Amino acid sequence: MAKRNYYDIDDILAGQERVPCVLRADLDGLGSAGSGGASKVHRNARWALPYWMADRLNEEDYVDMEVSPVFSKRANRMYAASPESMQLRAICQHYYQFGLQLGDMVPEIPHVLRNMYMQRVLKVARIAQQGQNVEALDFVQSLDKTETRMLKLCQQAQSAIADWHKNQAYALKRAAVVSASGS
Repeated sequence: MAKRNYYDIDDILAGQERVPCVLRADLDGLGSAGSGGASKVHRNARWALPYWMADRLNEEDYVDMEVSPVFSKRANRMYAASPESMQLRAICQHYYQFGLQLGDMVPEIPHVLRNMYMQRVLKVARIAQQGQNVEALDFVQSLDKTETRMLKLCQQAQSAIADWHKNQAYALKRAAVVSASGS
């Protein structure tokens, strides 16, 4: 289990992504939580549970947690083929956070995340520098939450550089203490 940050709302929301699970034992009284109206859920029943719950139940040997379709081998091959064209926001709004949480479960996920991020962050930085056009707008709409934060930081940095070039970034002012003591 990857260490999660209790106070990070994005980490909490990433843990809400559902993962497929297979029940290891029969359970009574949970029929309304699963499919149908039966009061008993039978062994080998398949459920999609939030990751935070599935991870804990997997540790306690109540379920077998499977890899999320977001990080299946097929999906990872698609990401590797064309990372800039992937609509991460539609796939998983917290793609990188969720991937980090699943990193212990699937050893190749950190490699996939790194490659995807390194290729996409260059385009994010380029858009922050050059401004947005129609092509950039499509890409910006595909960004997940981590990339959106990165874009905002890059835009703020670009604005700060522009202010610095105009000598508007910093202005020295006389301290109130100096002004009061001089009169």
